[in-house]
Amino acid sequence: MEVDLCFVMDCTGSMKGYIEGAKNSIKEVAEYMAKMEPAIKIRVGFCGYRDHHDTNRLQIFDFTNSCDEFKNNLSNVPATGGGGDGPEDVLGGLNAAVHMSWQNPIRVLLHIGDFPPHGRRYNNAADDYPDGDPNGLTAECVLEEMRSVGIHYFFVKITNETATMIRIFQGIIGEYPVFDFETAKPEDLVKKFFEAACSAITTAISLRE
Repeated sequence: MEVDLCFVMDCTGSMKGYIEGAKNSIKEVAEYMAKMEPAIKIRVGFCGYRDHHDTNRLQIFDFTNSCDEFKNNLSNVPATGGGGDGPEDVLGGLNAAVHMSWQNPIRVLLHIGDFPPHGRRYNNAADDYPDGDPNGLTAECVLEEMRSVGIHYFFVKITNETATMIRIFQGIIGEYPVFDFETAKPEDLVKKFFEAACSAITTAISLRE
């Protein structure tokens, strides 16, 4: 079986530990999947997002079948930016990921973030873009395109700030697994990422059978 696995991650300042966790777990994921019968071949990709006013708003590394190349790419991803408000360019990151070079029949997108997109529908806190994404993206258009090209969406929940986003997204594309990292200790992140990625892949495979 051939799998495309894409990590879509908030890369603002608060996410440093999670970037390291993803980087250090992906090789273990690939090696574990390769030992399964039948063997599972994985290409891995990455789309990091920050906020609209940030330098390097999006950092994209297209799919590769080299775990070492993937880890080297992530070594060039700083956790920086984000500004004074909570919401980030979530929709921009997801939209960019949808347009990466997906090609394998099993497509898994694992999204990791601690804040929702911009817009009053997601939160009542301070928001530099209360009317929503300044580029006109909506959750409906992004998620429906994601579904139309066969990408399975999974979310890693880090804070309760994303609870409303999860509910809205599920209202658009239906129920999907949410991995709860809220109480994860830094030393447990590699294990948690490994478990989440393997679970997402096996779930996506079972949905095709």
